[in-house]
Amino acid sequence: MDERKRLEELRAQLAEIDHQILRQVEKRARLAQDIIRLRTGTARFAPLADGPHIQALEQAVSPPLSASAVRPLFTAIDAASRIFEVAPRVVFLGAEGGFGWTAARQHFGLNTELVRTENAAAAIDEVARSRAEYAVVPYESLKDGPIFPTIQAIAGADLKLVGEHELTQVLCLVNATGNPADIEKIYVSPHDHLATMGYLEANHPRTTVLDVRSPLLALELAAGDHGSAAIVPRASLGAASELRVARENIGDDGEIRMRYGVVSRLPAPRSGADATALLFGVHDKPGALHEILQHFKEKSCNLRRIQSRPVPGEGWEYVFYVEVFGHATDRNLVAALEGIKLEAKMLKIIGSFPLERPERTPSEPAERHR
Repeated sequence: MDERKRLEELRAQLAEIDHQILRQVEKRARLAQDIIRLRTGTARFAPLADGPHIQALEQAVSPPLSASAVRPLFTAIDAASRIFEVAPRVVFLGAEGGFGWTAARQHFGLNTELVRTENAAAAIDEVARSRAEYAVVPYESLKDGPIFPTIQAIAGADLKLVGEHELTQVLCLVNATGNPADIEKIYVSPHDHLATMGYLEANHPRTTVLDVRSPLLALELAAGDHGSAAIVPRASLGAASELRVARENIGDDGEIRMRYGVVSRLPAPRSGADATALLFGVHDKPGALHEILQHFKEKSCNLRRIQSRPVPGEGWEYVFYVEVFGHATDRNLVAALEGIKLEAKMLKIIGSFPLERPERTPSEPAERHR
């Protein structure tokens, strides 16, 4: 058999398999609709493929696919399967094509109505006033830790944290050829311009740099303008497949890992691999913090993280932020929180949410290498 005929046969087999995959995805979407209709009194638009589900798929994958290919593949399939009778209205921070926009699209999928705001307080207010079902807001950075003004705004508005989405933020320079020497003009959003000032001064001191409304517009202009380029987040490159990366990771602060929080008026359903976020204050007496934490220990509730911040306008008084493994409806966590209410000066549950990447707690045995 000649090579050309063999190639045609392989392509035909590939097309047949793709149609089979499409039929299965359609079947999955119908099942997703049944699950969504049964979600009453909770955040209905939460992903169906939660952390444990995807981890099981990562463990089941076999060559030539790698485990690293599983999460983005099934996250996209899950987002496409969640087709709603009325698309959820989701508020994000920043410009179209920016990091907040990317986090919202990755979490909720393409069938979502995205609305931009300039700051987290405005996004949270949109949800509190029932003008949006969800807000996706920066919640924690690897560099600076939890963003307390956002956490306190969620608590103050009596909303719930119902999801997390981690995003590695990287800025790229893209053009038609992938060669930086061909660039005469660069389109960039004001935010990304500020984040790459050092790179531009060192590498493109004589290049014309034009500020535009958003990364998506920068991509559009660069694609239609010979000799031009765009500076955009790496995750937005799918919107302009004809452009190639000329320089990767050009932000002055380098790669930034940000955890975004998903905020809703309704609580998240239990997934089986959850965490609960809460704020508490302690009375001014010896051993007050120890007494609070002892309740978690006695009820076998493992802490994921704990940090403190001074309360604005309250002198040297501090508030503690805690994430504990488990859902707020889990029996042991309910018991622990009941005890804490009696000891704490203040206790506020920010919300329970499914872990995007479930973590092994110290009480769980490590899986053996095969």
